[in-house]
Amino acid sequence: MSVDITCGKCGEKISTMQMLKSVKDVMKHYNNKCPSCGQVLSVTEFLLDVEKK
Repeated sequence: MSVDITCGKCGEKISTMQMLKSVKDVMKHYNNKCPSCGQVLSVTEFLLDVEKK
């Protein structure tokens, strides 16, 4: 199972995780901003979309 983290503004994939870990830990590498559009990303307000592959 993998988890994709995408920007809610531009839709750019920010990260793909193979093992679950805190979203806060992933986002601190990007200074809590989308590397593509610069949108400030919230670790408390997000959507979860699940797809079966």
